[in-house]
Amino acid sequence: MQLFGNAKKQILVAFFALAAITTTAEVQASGMPTGISDMLKTASVANDKATFDTLLTTALNTWPEKRIEILKAARGISESWMSPAYMEELAAAKKAEEAAEAASRARGIMYYLDPKLWKGQAQLGGSTSTGDTEEQGISAALSFERAFGPKWNHAIDLKFDMARSDGSTTRQKFVGQYELMWKPWTDVFLLSFSELELDKFSGYDYRVIENLAVGTEIFRTPRQNLRIEGGPGIRISRVEATDFAPAMTDKEFLGRVSSTYELKLTDTIVFKDRTSAIFGTDSTTLENWAQFSARINSHLAARLSFDIKYDSVAPIGTAKWDTATRASLVYDF
Repeated sequence: MQLFGNAKKQILVAFFALAAITTTAEVQASGMPTGISDMLKTASVANDKATFDTLLTTALNTWPEKRIEILKAARGISESWMSPAYMEELAAAKKAEEAAEAASRARGIMYYLDPKLWKGQAQLGGSTSTGDTEEQGISAALSFERAFGPKWNHAIDLKFDMARSDGSTTRQKFVGQYELMWKPWTDVFLLSFSELELDKFSGYDYRVIENLAVGTEIFRTPRQNLRIEGGPGIRISRVEATDFAPAMTDKEFLGRVSSTYELKLTDTIVFKDRTSAIFGTDSTTLENWAQFSARINSHLAARLSFDIKYDSVAPIGTAKWDTATRASLVYDF
């Protein structure tokens, strides 16, 4: 099937399409020029190898500095159409990456501390919330991620929300999360999840969760992916003193199940959703956060997120349900 007609028309279509992308679009954070994947997928779905080859060649000539990213994307769309030369080039690039990783490891402690090897995001915006308090405020977040070779991955997320109403602070919440993932097999991973929550208006001085889990990727495609994990853990909660009861520390064993879903709606808009359920010996906690991110350029994105949390056993004087909606700007560094 010919998607765009004869060879001359294919070349013209490829040239004008890529010219339009070059003049109007930014490069995605992943390094892949915006729109290339969609055009290659269109040619693949139409079983039009000639157009696929023309688009790929033109893209490689247009963005030579993104050559490996473009080849990886093309291989993910239709590996059978990749020429032996391209496959050899990708294999050589993989060996070069492995050699660079080995050389980096040889630096000792700097291998772990080098900020250039960590991917980070800074987020700042406004928020509204309901539940224990109803107000508008500001929100800030920092996240860091680092892969140590193909089997280890570290992720750190720090979130802070603050709001004032009628001159008084009505919301002051900090949540820190750390995930250590080990991938000994292709689709199965082991996960250590830690969380510290400091919420001044929740009825708790602090809550700490430590969870060990086994997980798997249900599916992963260039457009979407879904992973789930579950396992046992422990939660330590320090309940604030009230007029009815003294302060106390509660420990409970738990089971935690979590899922993370990501959908690439377009080359610049991504939807992400994470759901978790904690079943403790004394209480149940359900939590979901969903976010839409729209990329503005290679470093900046706009984000809208919604969080909802339910605690079956909330301290006296606090609500079981808590929600927060945030609109933020995100900077990748």
